Amino acid sequence: MKIEQVCALYLTADKNMNLDKILSNKRALYAGLALVAFSLVWTSTLNPFANRIMNIDTSVYIAITQGLSRGFVLYSELADNKGPVLYFMSLPGFLVAGLTGVWVTQFVLMYISLFFMYKIALLFTGTKTSFLTVAFTSLAMHSFYYVHAGTEEYALPFLAASLYIFTKHYFDGKKTSFLELVILGASFAWATMIRLNMFPLWAGFCLVIVIESLAKKRFVETFKYIGAFTLGTAAALFPIFLYLQRHGIFLDFYYNVIVSGAERGFSLSLQGFVNNFYLVINRNFSFIPLIVSVVWFFIKYKNLSGFYFAGFFLSYLLSVMFLSFTTGNSHWNLILIPFFVPMIAFFSDLFLNNVKMKYKHAALIILFCVAFSEGLARLGFYVFFTFDSATPIRAAGRIIDENTRDGDTIITLGARADIYPFTQRVPASRFIFQSEAFDNIPGAREEFVSGILNDRPKIIAFLLDENGAAYMVNHWWHGEIFAMLETDYRLLEDNGRVRIFIRIE
Repeated sequence: MKIEQVCALYLTADKNMNLDKILSNKRALYAGLALVAFSLVWTSTLNPFANRIMNIDTSVYIAITQGLSRGFVLYSELADNKGPVLYFMSLPGFLVAGLTGVWVTQFVLMYISLFFMYKIALLFTGTKTSFLTVAFTSLAMHSFYYVHAGTEEYALPFLAASLYIFTKHYFDGKKTSFLELVILGASFAWATMIRLNMFPLWAGFCLVIVIESLAKKRFVETFKYIGAFTLGTAAALFPIFLYLQRHGIFLDFYYNVIVSGAERGFSLSLQGFVNNFYLVINRNFSFIPLIVSVVWFFIKYKNLSGFYFAGFFLSYLLSVMFLSFTTGNSHWNLILIPFFVPMIAFFSDLFLNNVKMKYKHAALIILFCVAFSEGLARLGFYVFFTFDSATPIRAAGRIIDENTRDGDTIITLGARADIYPFTQRVPASRFIFQSEAFDNIPGAREEFVSGILNDRPKIIAFLLDENGAAYMVNHWWHGEIFAMLETDYRLLEDNGRVRIFIRIE
């Protein structure tokens, strides 16, 4: 079908069906948002209708969730440097339906995120343009959305809901309710208990709101803001505190999450930070929200107080800065997506209200499809192409189960954890994957090596890259284990993606 025909069809549908009227029907609106959310999670490596190998981070998060479902204790028996909320959000779905259950969880979280993004857009423009804003934002998301069941994806509902409350605080002229303030505090706590550097959205806006309230001598209001936010934070952290206390893992939590996470970021050089900063803001137009917030401030957009744009600018700038301490992966930019919504709504509204042409809605769609063509290409790729890349991993899990008994343990060497979800056997060490993330935990490497050498797991496996080389295996962590493999183990299977060694009895 030619582009002229597509434009004509869109224009005819716009005249005959009236998209504004359709979206005024809540069922139609919710169905539209669900369709957009589905387009995102369809690309997930957990999609049960596909058979794709998991991303490296996904494999770790799923393996730890599986361990929790079997009664393992986080940090003391399953090491990682992410907060506990990440795993406990996946756990209910995993308990009900395994990987498919986590995929459904992904859909629910994405739908909630898009719902609040739509609510944000409504504060800037009308119903139809708000829905288009969500659709365009989803294209931007596809550029970053490829680590599925990951930290950014799970924090996104908290980020989107909080940005909506902050924006609503300035836009609708009503005082922010006590409940909304509590929700802000709880969202802040849960997001940072997914990954520590998620805090900038709340830090920027809260600082500006408190400064504004004090400057206007609204002391009672300031006390209310701080008190309700603190209450929400405490309420959200309380179950986490109980979990850590019950299992006596405060120290493990401190070293795994606080020390390992913080030291990894702040060990970066100044030059490395600057390079990363420009890398982050140059990904898929991520610099534009910074520029737009400054422009809004000077043009007094919608006659709003400059405090909103100051909060928007500061929150976004801090978000980019704290991504820049460790970033090297574009999927981390996903936490910036809520900030795209006001920007896209603003440009869409500006275009539709000022451009005089016959097919302006179609032109707007084409414009954003070109702007976010990387995301559109990713979506098209996953829609029209399927891969059977996970079959060797699943087959390896079956081979392990067939050649072991209950009580036997296994370990995979390197930074991947793909095999664990496909076998009934449990890991031989709490370090189910090994990477530089654990170098800041005192004695981590020594604990791992001595445990493997002394207990000698039944199976030792390597995940292989496309060239057949062991993935992220190094002599610092694994040198002594290589020596044990030569004498105490024999090769059981090598299918090109997994190399399995079994202990000689």
